[in-house]
Amino acid sequence: MNALKIKEWCDANITPMAWQRIVMKNLDLFKAKGWGLAEANSPNAAMILDTAMVEAIKNSIKEMYQMELPESVLA
Repeated sequence: MNALKIKEWCDANITPMAWQRIVMKNLDLFKAKGWGLAEANSPNAAMILDTAMVEAIKNSIKEMYQMELPESVLA
């Protein structure tokens, strides 16, 4: 899954700061992939998330914003 697509959805449907909060909550996962804070906060089209990261992001959105990340964003 493309991180940029999820970030854009968060910006449009939650708040422009939502992605930054999600990154901070899951920073260890991003760092484990070799991405620093600045890179994770400003993903590019080549930044691909694995299944575990997508699940962590979905859980963070649900926990912090009481929202579900639509499956259409993940397609």
